[in-house]
Amino acid sequence: MKYINKLFPFLENEFSNSIINRTSVKFFDIMEKFPQFPFQISKFDSYLEDSKFLKFSPLIVIASIFLFFSFSDHPLSPMGTIVFLLGTFSFYVGTLVNIPKIRKTKKNYFFPLFIIFLITFLLSIIKIESFGFYVKLSLLPLLLIGITERDNKDFFISLLIINIIILANGFWALSFPYIFISLLYLFLNYRGSAIKFLEENTYNLIFILLGLGLIFYVLDLVIAGGIPLFNVQARNSLDPLFTMISHLFPMGTILLISYVGQTKKYSYQKARSIAIFFTLLSLFLMALLGYRTQVIFVLLGVLISGSITGIWKKSELIILGLIALISLIALTMSRDTLLGVNLSLIQSLRTRISLTTDVMDILANMGGLFGITNGAIHIATHPFLARLMPGVAYSPRRMIAVLVGERSVSVTSSIFGPLAIDFGLIGVVVGMIFLGFFLSNLYKMSQKTEGERKIISVGLYSMVLSYTIIGIETGILDLEVILLFVISLAYLLFIINRKNI
Repeated sequence: MKYINKLFPFLENEFSNSIINRTSVKFFDIMEKFPQFPFQISKFDSYLEDSKFLKFSPLIVIASIFLFFSFSDHPLSPMGTIVFLLGTFSFYVGTLVNIPKIRKTKKNYFFPLFIIFLITFLLSIIKIESFGFYVKLSLLPLLLIGITERDNKDFFISLLIINIIILANGFWALSFPYIFISLLYLFLNYRGSAIKFLEENTYNLIFILLGLGLIFYVLDLVIAGGIPLFNVQARNSLDPLFTMISHLFPMGTILLISYVGQTKKYSYQKARSIAIFFTLLSLFLMALLGYRTQVIFVLLGVLISGSITGIWKKSELIILGLIALISLIALTMSRDTLLGVNLSLIQSLRTRISLTTDVMDILANMGGLFGITNGAIHIATHPFLARLMPGVAYSPRRMIAVLVGERSVSVTSSIFGPLAIDFGLIGVVVGMIFLGFFLSNLYKMSQKTEGERKIISVGLYSMVLSYTIIGIETGILDLEVILLFVISLAYLLFIINRKNI
């Protein structure tokens, strides 16, 4: 680690002289020439100032969950009802949990804990059964090792390398918990300069996200051989990797709105012009791909980011929300017409939501208290890991479809379904508590931090909250989404470690 830190100043100097940095500076110089947006709507702001809904706190997730399930025509079973109510309540409990102050244990506890962990770890290797008994048993001494006063970076780096090797040999469910905890420890104890450099060069990050997203977007359309929104065959021909990378463009847009809304380089009116231009551009590009998820992501992300930074007035949020709703309706109707769907919008919406809640209900009953797939659904979000599993390399939603008896399609199962089938009711409770805790503390960080750090934290929170709201229907099962959550968690842990919240 220390050798990497010594190398970093050299890399930092090289990057500052690179063509990427020079082009990025020119790009933001051009944006300073944007015209001033001429007007604003703030007629009802005095009545809306204290609205928690328009402040986009994590509690909006709870309201969204209840709203989503209210559209379902089909009643839930007793187990499904318990999963729904307990999962939602657990999320709320998570939002109330503050970051705990962990008291470290003495150094001399390390070796006894190490022996206990080593025995349970070897037993988990000898008796491999996914996320089995010995894997779960080994996690307690491993966590206790992490909070000893001893510097355990070498131990966790070694554990990480060993389990990456185990993973590469196909034992995904065995290695994943150890990889996660090792990375968690290393994030919490990182002392290098990379994060500080990133915070000081946010404009470079935005430019890279926008540039990479646009390049791969164009390449994706070239491969598809048409516009996916108007051509079903073109949509089926999109390259999954290129499509995923193209989604960096809306992420860059959301971070850009956070940037122009908080940096002193742009006037309020000019920041609004930039925000509106890139919002419309992102919406246009994502709509042409034919995926409503990314359109919703853009709409939610820019509303949240712009609201927190003050680019949008409270009254404008209501108007923009209505425009967003109308746009989604138009996109849905266009897509349904193209696909030959003869249902009304309301019927189509109720049918989809009812199917999703039905699948969640089935998974809740199948998963029981502890689950049956032991993390396979979530781990399959990565294509490489999916190929390591026995049988056909299904995607997470296709795997869920197979479990409920539908082999020809992929299905959604709400935010609760994947947790229920992987880890049971216990997993739903723990997972939703963690999600509530994660979102709540990310929100607090976006409110309390200042400067460049606030730009990144607002951008990350806006994106994570947007994908969480979308995940109420789809589940949090996309690789890009999970990577975003991991990056946001890592950044949160870094701030926590610096005690600067």
